[in-house]
Amino acid sequence: MKFFISVDMEGISGIVDGTMVSRKQGDYERGRKLMAFDTNACIEGILDSYPKAEITVSDAHGGMNNIDPTDLDKRAVLVRGSPKPQSQMAGIDSSYDACMFVGYHAKKGTLEGVMSHTYSGGNIESLHVNGMEVGETGLNARIAAHHGVPLAFLAGDVATTKEAKEVNPGIVTVAVKDAIGRMSAKCLHPEVAREEIRKGAANAARLKLKPMAIKAPVELLIRFTDARRADAAAFIPTTERVDGKTIRLVAPDMIVAYHGFIAAVLCGTAVS
Repeated sequence: MKFFISVDMEGISGIVDGTMVSRKQGDYERGRKLMAFDTNACIEGILDSYPKAEITVSDAHGGMNNIDPTDLDKRAVLVRGSPKPQSQMAGIDSSYDACMFVGYHAKKGTLEGVMSHTYSGGNIESLHVNGMEVGETGLNARIAAHHGVPLAFLAGDVATTKEAKEVNPGIVTVAVKDAIGRMSAKCLHPEVAREEIRKGAANAARLKLKPMAIKAPVELLIRFTDARRADAAAFIPTTERVDGKTIRLVAPDMIVAYHGFIAAVLCGTAVS
């Protein structure tokens, strides 16, 4: 059995604001340890069910080099660094039996979503895939589905677990915190959260789920936070300008669409 774990940071147990998720902040070292320990709990859960499982962990936050390799369970392989193909899902392919998301957050604008945003908060106002608004959970679940891999587990805040159930009602979710506001939450103690993640991942590893269906071609509507970012992204070949802040991109499959989205984000960042 092979399992793929994508790990973001805003949905990690105990984290509620930017002080723990940016290298420029004083509490970042504590945040990255919490990230590694939640990830290890997921790894342990998988191995509880399949002691000989192969596990790949993809660091999916910011520059994607947050997890200290020496803090990660040595039974997993770590993918880190940026930019890289498939971004937050770098390393996944059709050989995996299931994927799991740890530390994930809700899409931008979600009511009671801790640190909610969609991939790049400064750039992206909203993202629609084939007419449905998605955040990183829905977007990355579609990358997995392109390879025939189902999303089986997610750990994050309460709002994100609800978002995940919309992607696949059969998955296992663990809520490690419940928002009071966008930058505040009631948090489980990290040790309690890790035990819940471990149990949830163990149960999820035994599920036999099907990946979500994706219709081709894939249409993305990418709405930026301001028109200048859309100006830059509109230079991407095959894109169409919809309005001042929105571009439309149509691709033959989810991977091409995803890479087009990443390129659009990079264009927006370049002119910010």
